Amino acid sequence: MIDKNTTHLAGEFLVAGELSRRGYPVAITFGNAKSVDIYATTQQGEIKIDAKAGRTKSNFPISKSSIDEKTYYIFVYLQSKKKIFANISPEYFIATGHENSKNNLIVTWRTRQGIRYSNLNTNEYKGRWDKISSP
Repeated sequence: MIDKNTTHLAGEFLVAGELSRRGYPVAITFGNAKSVDIYATTQQGEIKIDAKAGRTKSNFPISKSSIDEKTYYIFVYLQSKKKIFANISPEYFIATGHENSKNNLIVTWRTRQGIRYSNLNTNEYKGRWDKISSP
């Protein structure tokens, strides 16, 4: 059974695994009050990554005030339970902190903020691992 409380961990581990698969040395941080999920080493030095995960095509909760221009934000659509068990791979969307701010990706609803899946599901963000410099 898929537990909704494991969504954030699944996203962090999937992002760290994908970065490792691509040759980046990574370190995952743990805890409830952390500011960064993953550190990765590139040719330009250490970068910070915030991983956000979701199981539906609605939105990824994130607030405008939490955006750091120098952080990479990697959003993972884990897929529905049915698709997971049909071995459909997750989808990754990569946006820099600067892109989040410049492109006004974060929208506000009544009591919360987030980024819509539909706004990320473009060639500008989907699978754009090339935004991260080489390991």
